[in-house]
Amino acid sequence: MGLQAIRDLETPDGLLASGRNEAYGCIFGRDSLISALELLRAYEREPNEYYLHIVEKVLRSLSNLQGRYLNLESGEEPGKIVHEYRPERHEHLTQLAEDPWFLYPEGVMRNYDTVDATPLFLMTVAAYARLAFTDEQKRFVTSMLPSVRAALRWVMKFDSFLTYSFHPDRKHGGLRVQSWMDSTESVFYEDSDERPPYPIAPVEVQAYAWSALKSWADILAHDPNEEDRTFACELETRAGELKRDFNRAYVLQSSRSFAMAFAIDGNGKALTSARSSMGHVLWASYVAEGRPHESILASEYVTALRNRLLKPDLFVAQAGIRTLSSKSRHYNPVSYHNGSIWPHDTALLADGLENFGYTEDAARVRRALLRAYAHFNTPIELFAWDRGFKEYSHPNGSGACKVQAWSAAGLLSVTSSIPVQGGELLS
Repeated sequence: MGLQAIRDLETPDGLLASGRNEAYGCIFGRDSLISALELLRAYEREPNEYYLHIVEKVLRSLSNLQGRYLNLESGEEPGKIVHEYRPERHEHLTQLAEDPWFLYPEGVMRNYDTVDATPLFLMTVAAYARLAFTDEQKRFVTSMLPSVRAALRWVMKFDSFLTYSFHPDRKHGGLRVQSWMDSTESVFYEDSDERPPYPIAPVEVQAYAWSALKSWADILAHDPNEEDRTFACELETRAGELKRDFNRAYVLQSSRSFAMAFAIDGNGKALTSARSSMGHVLWASYVAEGRPHESILASEYVTALRNRLLKPDLFVAQAGIRTLSSKSRHYNPVSYHNGSIWPHDTALLADGLENFGYTEDAARVRRALLRAYAHFNTPIELFAWDRGFKEYSHPNGSGACKVQAWSAAGLLSVTSSIPVQGGELLS
């Protein structure tokens, strides 16, 4: 089911985020890259050259669409990876009566309202490079280096945390929330109805950036080019600073409990509700040869984070991990991001648990997720759990996409990691 979905979503430009006739039947940078990283994870366990073919296609396409200029109206910046690319079928966005999205003169819609696609691009090229053994694969990595250097320069432009905002002078529409939970409902204070001010620094994005900086510091340190070796030192220094600042700002441990902020607002205030996104810091790890996984999160907090993710307000043993704790006053199991379960998200969290040695926990989470895939019988975008499986339904009547690329790639990663015992995958 997962493999067939990926084949159906493949296009000359890479992977569609959802089915061609569904809401997101176009290229999304974030979705494509998380799909690629999950396919690489599956490839490590079950080598399938088709997975590498898809990853290469994704990276070529996003490299070609990478930002070259500064364009306030589309969010384009030099080195930045595209969020959404629609060469056609964009009229529902570009012909809105109010705040239409920017359309480039050649008649295509390219939108760059994403803070995470660029570090995810860097993570993906680095992950591919670790698996590149043939001369052809190594040449492909070399061909990506100009885009990698441009993406690294974009990441390095931030003095501290990677943040997003929506420019007040912008005349065209776009995304006000620019992390993977990109609905406006997903950014809030637990104890107030005020809107958090820009810029917003999501927790998972810092982990992606740190992983990218560490990986490329390691790769470029061995480059024969002296300029790249010097750049590698700068990347390593920046990664160290980011990790130091992250553990000061995002870890909210008290004498009785452990918590992590899911974002920091423009005033430096922590957004404290328990979200699944904090678990991405274990997924976006860094591995030096012969060493265990390392995270942006200090090692002394890793077990506490594992324990928090598996508490029943987040982890549903029959289905997966909720996007928001059921104890939050904003919790709604049938919402888009405030309590729903996203298969790709749960798959990443299982990978993160496995990275740090919690193999039994990872298997338990994966088996829960497989029950959801089996129930819906499709790599669905998201779903609800409220005393049982429920379809997500938006107030406007729309529902979840039935076939979603990162959900399909997550399924391939999950099934490649669980041994079949007695012919029963869900045992």
